[in-house]
Amino acid sequence: MREEYSYYKPEVLADRIEALWERIAASCNACDRQNEKQERRKKLLKRIYKYVATAACFAVLITFSFYFTRREEAKPKETDYAQYKVINHQQAPSKIVIMAEDNHVNITDENPEINYDRKGILSVNDKIVKEEHPENPSMNQLCVPFGKRAQLKLSDGSKLWVNTGTTVIYPNVFSGGKREIYVDGEIYADVAPDTGKPFIVKSDGLEIVVHGTGFNLSAYKKDDMQQVVLVNGSVKVKSNGNTVQMSPNQVYTHTGQESSLKAVHDTETYTSWRSGIYIFENEPIENVFFKLSRYYNVTMIIPEEISGIVCYGKLELKEELSVLLSGLMQIASFNFVIKDNQYIIQFR
Repeated sequence: MREEYSYYKPEVLADRIEALWERIAASCNACDRQNEKQERRKKLLKRIYKYVATAACFAVLITFSFYFTRREEAKPKETDYAQYKVINHQQAPSKIVIMAEDNHVNITDENPEINYDRKGILSVNDKIVKEEHPENPSMNQLCVPFGKRAQLKLSDGSKLWVNTGTTVIYPNVFSGGKREIYVDGEIYADVAPDTGKPFIVKSDGLEIVVHGTGFNLSAYKKDDMQQVVLVNGSVKVKSNGNTVQMSPNQVYTHTGQESSLKAVHDTETYTSWRSGIYIFENEPIENVFFKLSRYYNVTMIIPEEISGIVCYGKLELKEELSVLLSGLMQIASFNFVIKDNQYIIQFR
């Protein structure tokens, strides 16, 4: 007997099919939304990480920038002396002049004593000329023309003898961790000791660092040679990236790119000018003429070739130039004539 099977095929209504598809679609959409949410979360995390990393980099840069800025601010600023030196060329060469940032002081005395006390008050020959407030230091410039000399006492007690044709730039009150001046010409310095504030003298090409010392500096900008003569104490001379430690009775000579250090028996030959005396020892006569022409602010015309004449002795600079030349005529065989403020030297 053969069995017969019958199959039941349920009938699904159209609205149920539509509802089913909506459920499937909703389920898929939920999955998509979940995936999108996860993707957005990943992107957000990446973005946050990127922002945090960038901010961290900026923070590091700002930190280092601040550090270096602070280091730069802490570093002492170098004084631009060139801005002060320009003023010198605008002044009449017949008077000693002190130029400050707000006014000028003309001095008619031959060898004045210029003094700044610890508060920066200026006096000339014990007469108060100008008062400065200690909280407002200013740069001053002393211009001593050819034919004159001066003494300058700085606010720290250091004393300078300033030779003819010399410019000194200095503050009325020293501030900060150093005492610094600039010299174009020749000075003798008796520096007041202060271990906390080194005394620095700058010229075009030289830098001298001292604590308490007596020394002579000849550093005329127009000269080919600059010299430092140490009388007592100790100094360091810097030039062309080199540093030399000097001892008393030594002379440091700097010419362009070359420099030398030697011992001398008597430093008075180099420093006697501050007493109004020039001492010559085995000095070529053309050098004597050159120093006299500078001191008396005159032009001397000498022969191009001089037969190796050297001079020994001393000259009192208080005398008239014609008197000094008459005395030199007794040592060397020459005559001189004066024409239009020019001294023409003629050897016999």
